[in-house]
Amino acid sequence: MTLSAIELAKARDTAMMILEELQLDAFLYELEPRDDIWELTVECACHVDGGWERIMLQVPRTMLLEGFDNDVARQRLFEYWKQKLADCKIRQS
Repeated sequence: MTLSAIELAKARDTAMMILEELQLDAFLYELEPRDDIWELTVECACHVDGGWERIMLQVPRTMLLEGFDNDVARQRLFEYWKQKLADCKIRQS
């Protein structure tokens, strides 16, 4: 697999954009490129006990790369991540 710096930046931007749309109160994330399925690790403040939780998601490379420009792909990722990150604390208005 050949990965360009532009592809990695685009995938990271897509991940950040979706995580920001989820309006998590506090989070850190790391994106680990693999062949076709990349690993996204999200650490977020948890609303249950005030601690932090670590969630690892497997994300298809193509969806991350297309998600920046493709509303359908981005919405699918948003809905899936919303379910998986349900224990994360949401920002108060």
